[in-house]
Amino acid sequence: MSDSSRDSLFNECIDAIKSTILPAELESLRRYADVNALVQDMRALCATRQNENQRLLHCTKKIALFAHAFAPYFDMVNLFVELDPNWIAWFWGLLGLVFKVGSDHALFLERTCDVYKVMAHALPQYRQIHDSNKDQIQAEKGEHLALMSHVYADIIQFNLELYCMFSCSSQGAKLRHRFGVLSENSLWRPLDSRFTQLQQHFAKQTKWLEAITPLSTSPQDHSILLQHQRDYFDYLNFHPESQGEIEAKRMGRRMRRIARVKAWISDCCAYRDIYDLRARQRHPKTCSWFLSALEYCQWKNAPFDRQRANNDWHERVLFVQATPGFGKTFLADCVIDDLSTEAEDLNISDEPPSTIFFHFNSAHLYCTEPGDALRALATQLVHIHRHDRSTLDALSLLMRKTPSQELASSNDVLEVLSLLLRQHPTFLVIDGVDECVDSQLFLSWIPELCRKSDARVIFFSRPTIEIPLQYQKWDTGSPHIITLNETQNAHDIDLYLNENLNQLADQGYFGASMDRSLITSLASRSQGDFLWAGLLMKYLSSPDVSPDERRASLQQAHLLEGTESLYRLILIGLDRKAHGDKRVVADTFRWLAFSIKRLCIPKLQTALTIGSGHGHPANTRDTNLSNLAESLPRLTCGLVEVTNSTVLFFHRSTKVYLQSIECQDSMFSLFDESAAHGHLAARCLSYLANDIPKRPLQRLQPYIRPTALTTPSGLSIRTGSSRDSGYKSMSSASDTEASLLDPSTSQTPTFDLGMPFLRYAALCWPVHLTRALSTLTPAAPRAALTTEHTSSSFAHTPWLPVLSQFLTDRIAVTTWVEASWRYHLPPNLARLIPLLLSVKSEMPPATIEGREVKWVVQGLRQLSEALTELRDEYGASLGENASLIWQWNIQAATVGFWPVWDERRGGVHGA
Repeated sequence: MSDSSRDSLFNECIDAIKSTILPAELESLRRYADVNALVQDMRALCATRQNENQRLLHCTKKIALFAHAFAPYFDMVNLFVELDPNWIAWFWGLLGLVFKVGSDHALFLERTCDVYKVMAHALPQYRQIHDSNKDQIQAEKGEHLALMSHVYADIIQFNLELYCMFSCSSQGAKLRHRFGVLSENSLWRPLDSRFTQLQQHFAKQTKWLEAITPLSTSPQDHSILLQHQRDYFDYLNFHPESQGEIEAKRMGRRMRRIARVKAWISDCCAYRDIYDLRARQRHPKTCSWFLSALEYCQWKNAPFDRQRANNDWHERVLFVQATPGFGKTFLADCVIDDLSTEAEDLNISDEPPSTIFFHFNSAHLYCTEPGDALRALATQLVHIHRHDRSTLDALSLLMRKTPSQELASSNDVLEVLSLLLRQHPTFLVIDGVDECVDSQLFLSWIPELCRKSDARVIFFSRPTIEIPLQYQKWDTGSPHIITLNETQNAHDIDLYLNENLNQLADQGYFGASMDRSLITSLASRSQGDFLWAGLLMKYLSSPDVSPDERRASLQQAHLLEGTESLYRLILIGLDRKAHGDKRVVADTFRWLAFSIKRLCIPKLQTALTIGSGHGHPANTRDTNLSNLAESLPRLTCGLVEVTNSTVLFFHRSTKVYLQSIECQDSMFSLFDESAAHGHLAARCLSYLANDIPKRPLQRLQPYIRPTALTTPSGLSIRTGSSRDSGYKSMSSASDTEASLLDPSTSQTPTFDLGMPFLRYAALCWPVHLTRALSTLTPAAPRAALTTEHTSSSFAHTPWLPVLSQFLTDRIAVTTWVEASWRYHLPPNLARLIPLLLSVKSEMPPATIEGREVKWVVQGLRQLSEALTELRDEYGASLGENASLIWQWNIQAATVGFWPVWDERRGGVHGA
């Protein structure tokens, strides 16, 4: 074997490095003669990254550990051939480059350096083997060099793949360095699996190196050497071929890994509700004018260029602004469809650009936080590129040491999104930024993403949004803002109204005869407000409006101008509905506007069927609520929409109008917030008093001495975050009201299956009642919704009779207390008593209301004292076993306040 053939693999590795690294990075690549120079440069880079300095220094230590462990390898190679300094220089140079390109993605670099640390411990003990046997190595040096070179090649290959993962070099790295030629059908494995193979390689080489060091020259030693050498050759020659069944299993494992990443990112996919809903509502011939706008076309058609990521990010961000009701969400959906469908034909990048999006919506539970958007965007990219090798490498590396139950932080998700955006050209479409609860924080994240990638972003928002100063770059005219005016969507509104109104006319909505010229003139009154056009169609298509009224509205079109006029007309129509329907509509508005936590569809469905108390069911016999997606839009004349996961107002302006003083005389008004909270408190109390089984929530469990101390000092109870509920939460519970109300944040209990509203009713009725009494307006509410079962004496205090009923039902009270302890929020009503005393002082004592509130104050005091005694004496026990509230030991300690349940009889003892 000639010298040139012996070292050909080392030179092939150097050629692979040169052909894989991007030209700009290859030109600036530093090559190091030894490990110390490499470590010194890495530390210098850390000093320039103030925000990530400590994280990068920890990474430097792990890479240095690997480098020092591998450095004696070159001394071993020098035993077999004269060492070329380039082999060392390029090896350390590539390792330094991996650190450099990875330093922009600290989370992934940390996981990469964890791998290097494992490699350092898995490598053969090159220094020990070299120092002990440098003068005794026997056998064919050429053969030994060939075997030694494969570890070098495998590590170079591994490092090049890491480089491609961080830099997204499209050239890839293919070293054909095994003895057998790699087949095109060879199985590809994700990075963590390839790392396992690399560890196996280290183990094989360790056994071989130990065998070639001649402790003796016996035939037995020679036989062992030959066996290890054959094993090593067999390992290097083995290339598993792709087979259907094996490949299917591997694909299944990859998809499970992708599912695990998505679960770690924890996106609820609620943003798609808005997209799907507006996509169904959008007229197919609208919004095309925007797709032809010069600013949009320039933004869309500019080539992607990863090398200019940090230089021109301002030019890749576009703001589109318009007044409320313009139809920005429809435009955003149109842009999403345009970018998605034309991606293959754009020819502006090496691969078709991806399109990811998010709709902020203040009425949607999971569409308001900046983190909601990050998680949604990252999940979309993970799904789109779930078959891409660089992405799979990054994700497999990420999840390698991530606990299965752990959820990603916002910073983690930001780093995932940053790396995937660097790997793949991507359009980001963000709608409703003004509805984000912290738009400044969200807008501060976007430049960070754009500086590390060539991503392109388009925002849709109202003009009132404050754009951070970092978006301003005066020499380029940044930020780039497209301000839309009412003339630009006039044609779309005209098309939308003409087509839909003529369709209504064809169906006879305006009677037998109608002047169709009225339709043509109506669009001119929109003033560029698509919201107005949508409300007009809701009003004119409502079954509560007669044909004569519809025709009269068109004849007197000036009365329809402005969204407030249409809202008023719609509410007049709603007021004509049957009493049960009106009650459902009013309650729906209240729940959407003032619920402590947004209700999911099953909870809202239950809440809308709750009776008014006194044992009377809800008057909804003629109201079919089994399908909210169909019934609520119909009942509310379209003011409420139902998506796959939630119920929300048709538009932000709907809630604003219902809360306005102009609407205060309507029975659907939300102007008086205290009255609305009073109604919601009454609904929760009625549910607890009438709809929950009069029995323990689960089978009684025997008393077991708690692990914690039972004295008051041993019970860790702290005030909850709810400033008005007066509740206290166990120290094991979450600090936030939301987490206590949301079963998704903890393991869903089994005791409330079939009772979706129990958690909310049990935990929130004191909150609603406290807010009802704390925010009383000076004047009594002008329009209180009463029922045929509610005396007019309680028209302004709908919570009073049902609270009285609840307090007299000791079994219902006990069930509520048990539920509260099971939800880890022990009840505390102390703050309600002074508020009720204030109400009592303002009521004439001789009235029905006055006498009732006097009794309620007395009953509430008694209950509050019993609850305090429970917490002080039995808090630790009840925290572990809430069913004790129904048992003799609790009853005896509290002077018989709590009923004792007899499971054999299935009833209260002594009843």
